Amino acid sequence: MQAVNADGQVMTVQEVLDWLQRTHGWTVTMLLHGDTVLYDREENEEKRAQQQSQRLSEYLEDAGMPRQQDLELLYVCEGEDAEAEDSRPPLLCSLP
Repeated sequence: MQAVNADGQVMTVQEVLDWLQRTHGWTVTMLLHGDTVLYDREENEEKRAQQQSQRLSEYLEDAGMPRQQDLELLYVCEGEDAEAEDSRPPLLCSLP
């Protein structure tokens, strides 16, 4: 997917979650890039709001990762356990 919103900006985590819900009908409970947790529904409300509002590129910068054009995101959907992420193909995102 092109991780760019209608304004031409890198998508926020919430926009990615919304895209997964709209496109595949999945309610994502955890979203990861490697070992970096981008979203965890189990976090408190304040932390979740912070996670959801951050742009994908900001997470990489905050984690000290080099700028990347392509991201491979892993996800866990409602009703699955964390080990289920290995049975599903990753979500490949292209950043501008």
